[in-house]
Amino acid sequence: MLAVLQFAQAAEMRVCEDDVNFRAEASLDAQVFKTLSNGTGVEVLEHNPGGWSKVSVNGTIGYIKSDYLTIPAGTNAFTFRTTDGVNFRTGPSLEAEVIRTLNNGTSVEMIEHDPVGWSKVKVDGTVGYVNSDFLSLTGSSSGSSGTSGGNLKTSDGVNFRNGPSTDAGIITTLNANTSVEVLERESSGWTKVRYDDNVGYIKSEFLSVTGRNVELLEWSYVRTIIQRGVAIPVIDVRTGISYTIKCFSVGDHADVEPVTKADTDTMFNIRGGVWSWAARPVWVTIDNHLIAASLHGMPHDVSTIADNGMNGHLCLHFLGSTTSSSSESYKADLQNAVQEAWNAR
Repeated sequence: MLAVLQFAQAAEMRVCEDDVNFRAEASLDAQVFKTLSNGTGVEVLEHNPGGWSKVSVNGTIGYIKSDYLTIPAGTNAFTFRTTDGVNFRTGPSLEAEVIRTLNNGTSVEMIEHDPVGWSKVKVDGTVGYVNSDFLSLTGSSSGSSGTSGGNLKTSDGVNFRNGPSTDAGIITTLNANTSVEVLERESSGWTKVRYDDNVGYIKSEFLSVTGRNVELLEWSYVRTIIQRGVAIPVIDVRTGISYTIKCFSVGDHADVEPVTKADTDTMFNIRGGVWSWAARPVWVTIDNHLIAASLHGMPHDVSTIADNGMNGHLCLHFLGSTTSSSSESYKADLQNAVQEAWNAR
């Protein structure tokens, strides 16, 4: 009996024949969404080697006969994808020419990966460089537990244990940005790794591409630790540029303002010189937590800081925060940006 492999994250495979039907259900009688050509990339959600695979194609979920899917040659166990609006450059420098700007979720073929610098990648046959901060691991080539072979980095003070349990013995405690070789990611929340010739386990939540200990915290908790009038350091995820804000009100979300005119100018320049309601993914430091969040860019209503060059305030959102707006797309944009900030850690 062939098992159905359910992926903790989507894994990339490709259609290996022409004219393959992508259907609404796992049946030859089901509606055909579209016909896919040889080489089309799909994200596999559930894979049944002897039957149908549940896949996502450009955001649409459906089914393809597994006989027509293959893992691309040379693919690592993980698929690297970009966050939104990332520049793909000719060299590993902000001064290098921009080949193109990549959309959120663009799959790249990893050639050389520097977790804290630039990664050499191939996109649609073209080789170039992407800042590694804007790449995330989004797939595994096996099921709920799978083999990797890639490297990840630890956040600070992580226990490297001899078993997948907090009761297991501690081999050593690893500092921030320690590189470990990933052997197997398990559905239990532990990852089997090799470090310094020792094989052991680390909680998966403390491993990431960059080693940043970014947390995805619910607003219900964040609102209990955020302090009014205290400076909050902000990192704009897509550019890496920093500035500072202060919170003056807590309700469905946090009402915030840039602290100085220089902070206002920085925010304005990040947005290309245009204020808008569009959400941007950010990392904010609150009470020693580095937290995934999102921030729109339209000054409105009241303000409390008179000399910061902004007439009004902005809204800082976290996982599960809400807004009084009736626009579902706006609400989704805010939460999607929070998720982007989390994925980019």
